[in-house]
Amino acid sequence: MSTTRPRYGFLKYVQAAFVWRWNLLALGAGVALAFLSGQPDVILPLVAAAEIGYLGLLSTRPRFRKAVEARASTRLRPEVRTVESTQVLKQMQSVLKPEAWARFEGLRDRCLHLDRLARQFRGLQSSDNFPASELQTGSLERLLWMFLKLLYSVDALNRFLWGTNRAELAKQLESSQKELQAAQAGQRSEKVLRSLQDKVATLKQRLENYDRAAENREFLTLELDRIEQKVNVISEMAINTRDAADFTAQVDGITDGIAATEEAMRSLDVAPVLERETPPPLLTEQF
Repeated sequence: MSTTRPRYGFLKYVQAAFVWRWNLLALGAGVALAFLSGQPDVILPLVAAAEIGYLGLLSTRPRFRKAVEARASTRLRPEVRTVESTQVLKQMQSVLKPEAWARFEGLRDRCLHLDRLARQFRGLQSSDNFPASELQTGSLERLLWMFLKLLYSVDALNRFLWGTNRAELAKQLESSQKELQAAQAGQRSEKVLRSLQDKVATLKQRLENYDRAAENREFLTLELDRIEQKVNVISEMAINTRDAADFTAQVDGITDGIAATEEAMRSLDVAPVLERETPPPLLTEQF
């Protein structure tokens, strides 16, 4: 069962931007100001131009569109979505070692703390602040989902590398190459030569696979550490700041920084569970 995110036309995103309550409040205030000023013919066109600019800018932002789509998807058969997300997380937890899962839960606790701080900075009515509050939560859930997929991938790479002896592979390759050279010098039959050539090529491929897996593991391990430290730094900085815009920019900086990691993950042969791009509700659901 797959989770699909609804796709909308441009007007749907414009509508979502328009009905945001803070936009309606600002628009109403602008219209009222125009009539109170006694010059509605001058001010109303300015208000209209500002509104059109706002709608055009916000409705074309990819992060805003993702938030609109994610919000709509939460309304589609929530009981099915919750069951599926729970199954995915249980599957991943059953594979990961306890210390790896504990590492994920530690980062999740940090993100929960950041999410609460972000809502606190925006005031008591932040639950109605759609672009700010839900985009923030969506960014953190995307980050957590990437972190969990990294843990899962590193675990799979570790299992592969631990089950393969590179030194033994290199020794077998060297032996097979010598065997092939001897066969060529002894003018063995074409059938024997093809078999030995295929054996050498296979061993070379296995060595390449091992080295590529080791390189991928190193990169993904570094990305795990980088994401973890970034979240820790922002958590510590948040204690000394009350600037919601700066706080949001810090979180966005982390999530924007994982774009390269996501691209690298797509280039790997990953398990089907990792092909899911839409993150489960890691902050908004209990599991």
